[in-house]
Order: sequence, then C-alpha cells, then structure tokens
Amino acid sequence: MKLEKTIAILIIIIIELSAVSGVYIILPKELRLGQVGTTVLNPSVNVGNLQDKAYTYTGADIVVHEYEIHIDDYVTIVVIDDGLTSTEWKALEENPEANVDVVGFLTETSSGSIKYITNPNDDYLDDQIVHEHGFAVISMIAAVARDVEVIFVDLDYLGFDPYGFEYGEYKIWDWINTNQAAKDIDIISWSMHYNVDFTTSSILQKWTSLKDKGVIMLTAAGKFGNYMNVDRGISYKYQSYYTDWYAIGSIDHETRSYGSTKNQRSWFSPWYKSYTTGNHIINWLEPGNGVPALADAYYDSSQSCYRGTWKYNEGTSMSTPYLAAIIALIITGYHVGIGSSTDPSLQKVIDILQYASSRSSFDQKMGYGYVDAYMAYGRAYTEGRLAR
Repeated sequence: MKLEKTIAILIIIIIELSAVSGVYIILPKELRLGQVGTTVLNPSVNVGNLQDKAYTYTGADIVVHEYEIHIDDYVTIVVIDDGLTSTEWKALEENPEANVDVVGFLTETSSGSIKYITNPNDDYLDDQIVHEHGFAVISMIAAVARDVEVIFVDLDYLGFDPYGFEYGEYKIWDWINTNQAAKDIDIISWSMHYNVDFTTSSILQKWTSLKDKGVIMLTAAGKFGNYMNVDRGISYKYQSYYTDWYAIGSIDHETRSYGSTKNQRSWFSPWYKSYTTGNHIINWLEPGNGVPALADAYYDSSQSCYRGTWKYNEGTSMSTPYLAAIIALIITGYHVGIGSSTDPSLQKVIDILQYASSRSSFDQKMGYGYVDAYMAYGRAYTEGRLAR
C-alpha cells in the first residue's frame, strides 16, 4: 500500500505540472515567507479571526469574525473532489480555527453500487489513496462559511482508489438531483477538471433540473492550460463550457510572487478569447493566489482534537469554494432577513452577487470581478426583510 501511494503521489505531481487541476506545485527554492506553500503564521488570528489579507480583501472578516455570522442549518454545499480520509474528515469538523459539518460522503463501490457514508470512522475510508485536494478545498469553505453542512462526492480521480465515481458518471447527478430537496442542497462546488467531454444528454438534463430547482453550480475555471477548455492541445467540453455552471477564476488580493498585481486577474487564471465559444468565462473571481487551506491532517493530542496545518495555497480550485462560502452567507443572510428557512431564488442570488461585484460590467478576463462578502450579506439580509 505504501508503494502504491508513493507511485500515485508521483503521478499526481506530474499531472499537476501538466495543468490538469487548479492546485500548483511550487519548488522549495521559490518559497518565501507568506508565499504559496508556506505555513500560515498564527492561524488562530489569521484564519480563526479572518485577519489574513485573503479574507479582509472581501470583507469576510467583518461578516464572520466581527458580526459572528455562522451558516444556519438550512444551507448545504455539495463538494465534488478527489477523496477524504477519516482523519481529514474529522479535522474539517474539529479544527479549532474553522470547521464545517460533513454530513455525508457519497461514493461508488467496486461493484458499482452507491454508498452514502455518514460516519467518519467508517472502515471504508481506510483504503483511500488519492486525496488531500478535497481536504484543502473544503477547508477554504470552512474558513468563511462556519458550520455549513457539506456533502462530499468522492471521485476516483486517477483510477488508483478501490472505490469512487468516475469523473463523468451519470449516477452522481441522478443522486444529487433526487436528493436535492430532502438534503436541502443549495450549492455545488467543483474544483477539478479532467479530459472528459460532458456531452451526455442525461447528465445535461440533470444539470438543468438542478438549476431549475434553484441550485447554483460553481466550477473552477482551471489553469492557463485549460484555456478555452483545451487540455494539452485537445479541446474538451468541461463543465465550464455550459451556461448551467458559473466558472470562477482567481484575483490577486495582494502583490505576491510571479509578478502578480493587486486587483488583477491572477497569472494562472484562464479566460475565453471569444464570446462565441461556450460559456463566457470567467463569471467571477475570488482570491486564489495565496489563500489559507488545510494540509497534513493529524490528531493533536495537546488539544484532544483532529486538525491540519494551514498553508498558503494557489489556484482557481481555491477561488471556487471561496465563492461557494460567500453564497452560503448570502442564503443565511436572506434567511435571517425573512425570518424563515425560505431560500432566495437562484436569480435573486445572482442579483445579489452582481450587486456586490467589484465590476459593474463584464470583462473578458475579469468576468464581473470579485464578490464582496460584506456587501453581499447586507444586501441578502435586506432582500429577506423586503420579502416578508
């Protein structure tokens, strides 16, 4: 098993360097204090109190830290990613700086049946080989959308795990669509790309059904290598090709490495040259060039809890769950304003996002810019009050 995992990790690194997903491998010689890959200093303040510039840039610190807004029980985010171990699951729920409630782990057995796990101690998780990316993605949600319920959909991303869904399986969408109301699914966050065309009409119909039910679906715009849905010279119809999905890129929230410029699109974030080719990505940007995310889950005996190490991460993989977390705040703000669990319509959510966007007009590289969490929450609360 150790040899298999070592081989898997090496292959993942090679693929990451070939620009398949939204997270980057940074060489040690390029690491500097506060840059991507380094540990976040004083996480109780910089993450727990949201004083890192990645949070203050969008005003998330005011909403979550100063106003102490946590997500209510009527918002659920589905995260589709590469896997979670038992230790990672527990760390996401127990981490002292930020946490979520992982209510379920949806996977496919080796025999093809669907398995829904609700216990992080389930022995089924022990054989997970490919993981860690999903752990980082959900931790981004945990920092901004405190206490939100998360359903994790497990992909057998590279084919090494003994279980998990293949990337383009219809079963995923049939299950999510069927269970949307019962599990109060409001948001889907998907930070991975793979060279699979989504041309199956049955999957596209489920996407449309979810959209009609008010679910907002967010996907990472990818790296520069995924420009116009192109992976290594071959065109694919990724989820961002379809207008049912909102594609999220990255913005520089401060000047970092690689000649980044504050308030501009991050160097790795792609965009379409042509308005006529597929979806008009990017739709929005959020901080992604150096945001805190969890890595290396472990049991902390000194605090009697599971946790991880906060490290600066990079990629549209991080920007996508960041916006998902802000949307969870929007829905909660609307609930508070209206005084019930009645959700805002999908169009209402989009209107609020547009209101709180840094740009008033669409730009080919910037979309509508980034969403200010403080403005978005305030508008959502007001809209809820007006809807009483």
